[in-house]
Amino acid sequence: MTSGARPRAAWELGWWAPVPPALEPDELVDPAVHGSLLSAVADGAPLDRLGQHRLESLKAAGLATPDGRPRFPVAPAAQAKAVAETAGDLGRAMARLVAGEWSRLEVEYEPLHAALSTPPPPGDDARPTPLADETPGAGYQPGRDTGVAAFVVIGGLLLDLGVRRLLRREGLASPPFGSAFVWLAEGEGAAGKWFTRVTGLPGRGSLVRFGHPDAPAFQLAAADPEAAPALPAALEPALRELCEGLGWSVVRLVEDALPALDPVRRRVPGAEDEGAFLAWAYTLAVDEALGRLAARGLLVPPAAAVTAVRVADPALAGAAL
Repeated sequence: MTSGARPRAAWELGWWAPVPPALEPDELVDPAVHGSLLSAVADGAPLDRLGQHRLESLKAAGLATPDGRPRFPVAPAAQAKAVAETAGDLGRAMARLVAGEWSRLEVEYEPLHAALSTPPPPGDDARPTPLADETPGAGYQPGRDTGVAAFVVIGGLLLDLGVRRLLRREGLASPPFGSAFVWLAEGEGAAGKWFTRVTGLPGRGSLVRFGHPDAPAFQLAAADPEAAPALPAALEPALRELCEGLGWSVVRLVEDALPALDPVRRRVPGAEDEGAFLAWAYTLAVDEALGRLAARGLLVPPAAAVTAVRVADPALAGAAL
């Protein structure tokens, strides 16, 4: 590389599934290897022997067509930027919608705030806030903990799980049962930043993690689900009603954004899978919305890059009931 050359940005993998897939895409797709490989195939570039071997592995896994084209979106930097810009418009509209409803949200949400932000009794160093934001020595911080609680509920339960559940009901983004939507994008944060993962807890509901999957705390939260206290059962019906009521308004925004997203989608290799493309674009829209809401002080991103709660209602965990 010459002194004037600029290194290419890294490829990133994103995926979403309503239920945990039998084999997570991370185990099949290596963004550092397969991003540039599939992008080269889409451009018609010849492959060396190693590249051909890797491509055959993707074909065997059903991730590439017989002629080597990706079966999921693979976006080089320029195309990923165009998707992010268009999805950003949707995210800003979502942020305005949620911010405009914040006074109503606070009234209905105040009991949940109180439940999630109860300070420890005098002399008790334990931190009972039911969020897996385990920053060593953080202690109880009333304003900050309330903001983090809002982050997981508004970001994870409403905008992510809640709206995606409704999108599936509308037939807009519903992967085949047991599988996941997958995408590769070139550039930092191009595949998305905030993701939700749901783990079933037999007889105890579900563990919902919302954060950066590559953060160490994200995996730790799954290893010890009991460390994430449950949402109070008495508050779950009202929270479900809140997520559905506001969620349908977000779905209308997504539908309104589809005409602007479609021409961008057509330029991305593998984006013939419209559901996978929408799952990716919506992830970027949620990132933008959360960033806007955080900038206004309505939400506080968790210091450990993950929050986790347990819920009993399958609908709150994203089940398409």
